[in-house]
Order: sequence, then structure tokens, then C-alpha cells
Amino acid sequence: MSKSSHPALLWPRTDSDPSRYPNTSTPKDSNDSWFEEEPVGSQKWEAYASGIGKHLAVKLGLNLDSPRIPLPDGYKIFAHRKRQPGGDVRTDHYLYGARDVAKFRSVPEFLIHADWLFDTSKPLSDHAACGCKYSKGSTYKPRTSTPGSATKRPSGSSPLKEGSAKKKKLPEPEDDDVALPSVVPERAEELRSQRRFRRGELIWFRINTITPPSNVSTPGLTPVTHWPGLVSNVPLKTKVVTNGDVASASASSAWTLFGGQAPSSLDSSKQTVIHYFEYHIRPLGMFSAHDEVIKDGKDVLPWQTGKDLLGGEEGWNDIGDHAEKVLKEGVRKEAPRFKGQSQEDIENSLIKVWKGNWAKRIRFVEMPEKYEEVVFRLSVALKTGSDITECWAQTDKIDVLPNDQDISAEDMKAILTQKKTLYQGLWWGGERIWLDDLVRLKKTRNELPTSNLLPPSDGAVDKGVFLKIRVLAVEVNPDPSKSSLTGWRCLMYGDVFELAKEGAPGTETDDGDSDDTSLVHHYKAPKGYAYRQLNELRSEVTVDVIDVAGRVYPDILESSTQNWFIDPSDPTDTEGRVQPGEGAYALSGLVSGTTVASKCTNWEEDLYSIVQKTTKTTETQMKEYYISLLRAELGLPKLPSSFVNGQNQIGNGNGAGTLAEALGGGLGVALKA
Repeated sequence: MSKSSHPALLWPRTDSDPSRYPNTSTPKDSNDSWFEEEPVGSQKWEAYASGIGKHLAVKLGLNLDSPRIPLPDGYKIFAHRKRQPGGDVRTDHYLYGARDVAKFRSVPEFLIHADWLFDTSKPLSDHAACGCKYSKGSTYKPRTSTPGSATKRPSGSSPLKEGSAKKKKLPEPEDDDVALPSVVPERAEELRSQRRFRRGELIWFRINTITPPSNVSTPGLTPVTHWPGLVSNVPLKTKVVTNGDVASASASSAWTLFGGQAPSSLDSSKQTVIHYFEYHIRPLGMFSAHDEVIKDGKDVLPWQTGKDLLGGEEGWNDIGDHAEKVLKEGVRKEAPRFKGQSQEDIENSLIKVWKGNWAKRIRFVEMPEKYEEVVFRLSVALKTGSDITECWAQTDKIDVLPNDQDISAEDMKAILTQKKTLYQGLWWGGERIWLDDLVRLKKTRNELPTSNLLPPSDGAVDKGVFLKIRVLAVEVNPDPSKSSLTGWRCLMYGDVFELAKEGAPGTETDDGDSDDTSLVHHYKAPKGYAYRQLNELRSEVTVDVIDVAGRVYPDILESSTQNWFIDPSDPTDTEGRVQPGEGAYALSGLVSGTTVASKCTNWEEDLYSIVQKTTKTTETQMKEYYISLLRAELGLPKLPSSFVNGQNQIGNGNGAGTLAEALGGGLGVALKA
């Protein structure tokens, strides 16, 4: 059998099932058709080893002359012999052993399946996530999903405000093997991989520090260490290092960072293969449309750490104030170039000058690392990110079949009468949330009703409260006082937890990995703590979406997974790090969710609408303010109230407004809970 030609060309897993092999006991002498197992090492085996090896080498970026990889464990090649009318025997070779596929007819047909086996971020037990020719098999699915979609809310409706948590009795299951709802591949992949950040999320990425000049006119400015961006892709990468050399000096921490367990002892003569996630990020701030920066996971932080970055609320306002000064100074320098021109020529040139001097689409790496030249783009990025966090959308509608046994009769009636719609996902405050996620709630432990829940454990009162989402639904909730309007509420049903000390009564430990693709049974808690369920078994709580503070980042302070905050358990490691504020502790659950929480108020149809609207609106506001300043400097008459696309101008058209007004009241406002 062909051996692997490179340490990275090793199958990380297999989906083999020997019961899928064809029957080879049929006597060939008395039958027109029979199967024979192809000998290991035959020409067909070598063809697969070479063909798959070449394909995976390209995927992994390996520069090899003759890449080869043996077949996954449990896979075999069988020859199908069939007598022809003239007496000849026709032979066709097939690859057998896949659990969910009858057979593969050729190497090319198997390659996408090989990618799936190699990509451990995709669930092994959900063949729908594979994407190969046979992944669309008609297995029974009680629910089907519509990926990337969201139901548009009727005109004039909105989610109701504060909703109280309440107990809801769950129906007793009639069958322990009831089929689980099918999931969109993206959800299964992101839940199973446990990546800290997900595609489309708003985050901060670390940059080379840009320090304000010593003679800066705006007091309180702090160095720029991070920049806002949106995660565009998170590919799985492979790195091979020789233990003991310089490249593997941080191999142990890399294993921890990327979800693996470092070997107990590293043999300097052996090689280590590390699989890790690489974050591709699109920076905010008027850069080229498809520009991306690539960052290590340790250099990326949740957007909600903003209270601990760039000076916090006051620092953001200082950035906005200084950006205004830079803009006004730029306008004063630009005005003389228009002297002597007719008003018509000036009018025709304003937008062109704006695009050339302030909104030029450059790549992020082309941006000068000088504070005075980046502060305006930074203010645009901060405002855009702030507006994104104020938006939300439900996604991936679940189409329920009338005979779905996983739905109670009451809920089924509401669904069929269009009074309730189920979804698999949610965009909330710049974060991607899925069913089965554990999310932070805005309520403190003391605000939870004690009549239906367990009393708090020792030390839990000051910690976070969490919900494990079982159902995500948008439900009709008519307003009796306004019969002409249809009220809607986005509700979540599930189990509620507190953060208790490790070993406290009622806490659970990990029982090992689960093969369940649609449920994640275990959630990591911060060091020294565990999650304790507060509601009774076979009951659950109902929470309004506005009570959700955001996602949980239990390892946000661990030095092995980030390089910005000082790890409380390792206070001596301070190089390049700062003391975490309350925001970082809140994101891990060590402080109440009321400290850092999303405050979404604007419903949009989907993520595309959210990003498109916020980026366009912010740039339009900036452009309007710039033009009003330049017109005032040139002594031109003020513009009518609807200058661009019917939107009101910023200021009064003569430059009397401020950048804070253009930014909607100041950047720091975005940080206020």
C-alpha cells in the first residue's frame, strides 16, 4: 500500500463503515456479475493514492513533487466483473467504505469527499456538510432550512420590549431516537469547530501601534493598537514543524490555541503537524472593496472589548474630535485650489476631491502609519462598527413539515397559522448566534425569578447568567391598543445557567466528545468555574431577544489564546499586554452581562443589508459634512435640505455643524450600555 509522502498528508478522521462493502461471496462461475476485492498496492490503489495526494497538497499549500496519501482507514477498492453477451468480462473498479455513500466511481468523484474528511471544522456525522456529489441524498429530514434567508417583518411592526423569563414545560419525548432537525452546513461547522470568531462577525484585529504626535492639539488621545473589521473567511490551515527547532518553539501554545492537545513530550527528532484557523478580515474605514488582512487568532478580539480599547468611551470621542480638526485643517488647505474657478466648476469638483483626498479606496497595508493620516479613516471605521452593532436580523428559516414529531401540537398550530416562525440563526450586535449556542444574558443573577429556578450557588451572584438556546422563534404578539399594527417578538427558549465554582453541586463535567452534529453538549467555562443549570429538567425558560447580551468568550483572558490582555492566572507575562477591564471579564462571564451588552434596535433583512446600509450611511454623512465645510470656506450658498439621495444634510450647509453631529452624537455614545 502506498505510504504518505508528507507528515501533513495523514487522514485526521474517517467515516468508514464495513457494512457498506459489496458482497464478494457470489460464485463467479455460476453468475453473470460478481465482486472481487482489489489487492492492496495494485495499480488502482496507487492511482487513488497519487490522485488524492496531489489534490490535498494543493489545498494545503504543499510544494511536493509526487504527493501520495493512502486511502482513509476502512476504505477498500472492489472490482465489479460482469459477463458480456460475447463472453468477455467487463471490469469496473469502485471505492467502497463511506458510511453515507454507496460507492465512488473515480478519483475525481471522491476528491470533494476527501476535502470534507480532511477539514475537521466540518461535522463528521452530518454528510450534508460535505458537498460531494452524493451529499444531497434524500435521507429523511423533518425540517428543511433556507440558508442565508430572513423573513421580512410586516410594515409598521417591531419586536416588543422587555419580556420576562418564564417557565415552560416541555413535552415528554415519545422516542429517544426522534430525528433531529437538519442544520445549515455553516451552523454545524461553526458549532462543531468551536472557532472563537465566525464568518461575518464584527471584530478588532491588532495592528502595528500608531502613536499620536507629542504636540497633538487634542488631549486624551491614546495609541491606536487595534482596528475594526468583519471576518470574511476562516480557512483551516496546516503547518508542519520539526520539534526542537525555532519554528516549533511555540508549538505547545499553538496546539492549545487551535483546539488541539499538545503532546506530553515533544521528541526533537520528530515532526509535529498543527491544524489551525486563519482569519481573513475586511477592515472598515473606506478601503478597497475586496481588501483583506490575514491574522492569527491570537491577534483578534471581540468587538465588545471596545470598552477596553483606544481609551474607551472618552477615547472614542477624543478620536472623533481630533478627526474633525484634521478634516477642517484639510479643507482650509484645499480651498485655495478652487480660487478663480466658476461656481459650476467648483460644484462639479467637490465629490471628485472628496474621493481623491479622503475616501480613496486603498488597501489597508497601503495606509500610512501616521496618526494624523489615519485618524479620519479610524473615525469612519468606529462609526460604521457602532452602527452595525445596533442592527439585528434572524436568519435561516426552518420550514416545518406537518408531521414533524419534534414540534408540539400547540406550536405546530401556531406555525401553520403563521403566528410563529422558527429560525436557526441570528445576527445580533455584530455577532453570529446559532441555535444550541450558549449566550450571555443582560439580567443579573438576582433578577432571575427564584420561584422556578435554583437559588444561587456560592459566589454566583456577581457572575454572568447564560441561556442555551433550544428554539429561536419570531411570534405574533398583537397590541390590543393598536389593532391596525401587528406586533412581533423574537423569543428564545432553552435552559438557563449560572457560572458556579468548579465542583459546586449541580455542575457538570465533560463526558467526552459527542458525535451529534446538531447539538453541542459541552461548553468550556473559565478556569476554575463550571456552568450550573438553574431550571428543572423537562422545563425551560423563555427570553426576549433584547435580553441577550451577546456571545460568551470564556478563554478571552487566557494567555495561550490571546496576546493583548494580561492573564490573571499568569500575571508575570506582561510583555505587550495590558490589564483587562470589566468588559473583558464580562465577556468571559466572570462579571454580569449588564456590564457589556448589545443594544440592537434596528431590524434589517440580513447581514448584507446591515453592512451595506451602515457603511453607505456613514460615508454619506462624512461626505456631506466635508462638502458643507468646503462650501462655507469658499463662500458658496448653502445646499437644499435634500442634497444626496433625499437624505438631510449634516449641519446647516455652511459648516456650522460638527463632526459629532455627523457621527450621530459622538463616537463614545456607541460604547454606552
